Amino acid sequence: LPSDPSRQEGRNTAAALLDVGMWVSVLTALAVVTATALAAAYMARKTSPTASLVVTVLRMVFCIGRRSPGELTGIEFPISVDDIDAEKLTAMLRHGGHLPSGVSVTSVRNMNRDIRDGVKGDKAVLELTYSSSPERCPPRQLFIKFNLGGLSAMRLLMETTEVVRCEALFYHRLASKIGKVMATPKCYFCDFNSTTGEFVLLSELVRFGEGRILPLKHRIRDKNVLEEQLLFIRAGATLNATMWGDLPELKGIPRFDKTHREMWVVAQLMAKFGGLHYTARRTLKGEKVNEGFMTWRVPKQLVGRESELIADMPKILQSLCADKSMTAFGHNDYTTDNAYFWREEGKLQFGVFDWQQSCVNNVGQEWAWNLHFLEPEFLTEHEPAFIDLILDTYAAHGRRISREKFLRAYVLGTIQMYVWGGGGLQFLMRDLQKKGIFSDMLPNDPRCRAGDGSAFDPSTMQKLVGAEMTRRTFTNCCNIMSRHNFFEAWQRWKGRGSAMGDSKS
Repeated sequence: LPSDPSRQEGRNTAAALLDVGMWVSVLTALAVVTATALAAAYMARKTSPTASLVVTVLRMVFCIGRRSPGELTGIEFPISVDDIDAEKLTAMLRHGGHLPSGVSVTSVRNMNRDIRDGVKGDKAVLELTYSSSPERCPPRQLFIKFNLGGLSAMRLLMETTEVVRCEALFYHRLASKIGKVMATPKCYFCDFNSTTGEFVLLSELVRFGEGRILPLKHRIRDKNVLEEQLLFIRAGATLNATMWGDLPELKGIPRFDKTHREMWVVAQLMAKFGGLHYTARRTLKGEKVNEGFMTWRVPKQLVGRESELIADMPKILQSLCADKSMTAFGHNDYTTDNAYFWREEGKLQFGVFDWQQSCVNNVGQEWAWNLHFLEPEFLTEHEPAFIDLILDTYAAHGRRISREKFLRAYVLGTIQMYVWGGGGLQFLMRDLQKKGIFSDMLPNDPRCRAGDGSAFDPSTMQKLVGAEMTRRTFTNCCNIMSRHNFFEAWQRWKGRGSAMGDSKS
């Protein structure tokens, strides 16, 4: 019998509806499972660093670029250079009482200067025009900094170390208290939003290379200078000593083991899958390539124990921060590209900026970090004097710490840089090898110096400088571990379940 077209059409429609229903059910089930997993991660974020990292990644995907009120001022601030206007700047300057009554910003111009003080953030120099009373207003030219826009590895690093929170809280709560210890540019407005990760800092402009201010230096491209490092140590140790332990003004200031717990998960993954075990054996993915560049020598007792070190890293660093007899507030990143220098009556002076890593930390770990960016030969030569000066400065301010106790924290504090740098080196060396660059790289490669790498695109130049920087940091970690017997300190930590043992100095 001939088929009924209307009946066949009905069957096709029913089949299509069944298909749609099936996909709706599948997508609904996936949505429920995803929502359940996200809810579980959100609930577990306070106790599980991995769950917290998952929430951070999702927050980055869905919230970056959104404008929201700042958590410290309640003002909806600009989130990029293109987002700046006179009205927003007026509100920001009025909030801090920096504009006379009735005065406003009438225009703003981006000076389009090349800002080269690091990579953590989008930066600009602004020129402002005021409606009246310019002599009572902030300077016409100001510096402004935002968080990095868009999704990137550097933005993930910034999010997993809470740098915007650290810097904003420093300027709101502590900047006014450190003037007698060290100079820092005047802040006119600073705020952040922890959901979006957006941030803004409006501050005094440091005019590098103009007037008495010396040109900006770079931690890798420029040679280490002893006079500069001694300034960092005297002022940095003085800041530690004046903000030690549980002072009331440190209440609510971030602590290193809280700000870095997500970053430690990332570091562990990089070390495990990037190949810390290859770096420890001075190879590129198991192959001998350009051993002359690989200036590090991992202590023999640590080779083959990479998985154990990776697993212990967070616990070691947490226990260092738990020893309140050794914790203090500090900048945690004293390097020449975070500083400005000038001479006064022939004597070198300095100020610091970029307080993104400022927090309460174990002082041994802080100084291991500060010093490990130096050229390895320079640090090897001057380390005893540096440690003497740190301890003498503490003692002069009533903080007496035995050399043994400091060195135990100092050497254990290298574990983060060892795991992070050891994994990261494989990625950097591999990428440069693909470009035909790594095989002939030299320690302190001249192509890393300003002006000598113009043949490379910015991304390649950044990797070249990054490889040299990480060569230095990993070499210094290994040297410190050998000089101060990391293996013994590590085994002692394992036996006692505490990085510092007893708290006596």
